[in-house]
Amino acid sequence: MQQMLAHHLGKRATDKPLSNCWLYGFFKRWESRISTLKPSALDSNRAKHSTPEIVAKYFDNLEVAIAEYGLQARPDCINNLDETGISPEHRPPNIIAPIKEKAQAVTSPRSATTTLIACASASGHHLPPYFVFKGLLKSKQTKF
Repeated sequence: MQQMLAHHLGKRATDKPLSNCWLYGFFKRWESRISTLKPSALDSNRAKHSTPEIVAKYFDNLEVAIAEYGLQARPDCINNLDETGISPEHRPPNIIAPIKEKAQAVTSPRSATTTLIACASASGHHLPPYFVFKGLLKSKQTKF
């Protein structure tokens, strides 16, 4: 992309690729505004449903529920449980982004993941983390 822009501006011939020297110079010229970083993985489904409107609606609904059940003064009764999958194989590439910006790479799950579950209350109490590893049933009679 940079090479096409350089060619369009008449700065470089199309058959002459940009070098690492050019890239380092680019970073040096723009170091106050950009940086390289490794984006965090964001599942495509979550990315699709994480619009500002949906997030705002969630917090509106949360406020209504807290008022409905009288939980404003009961932070010990408000709990948050979250899970995240830890994949040993996915490694997003480094990207160029504005300074202090958190980048995300949309990914698709391909391998077995280890699940980490965390739970904490609004009052600050929490349970120890819970890990769920992929496993095999020893017997067909085993039920969960």
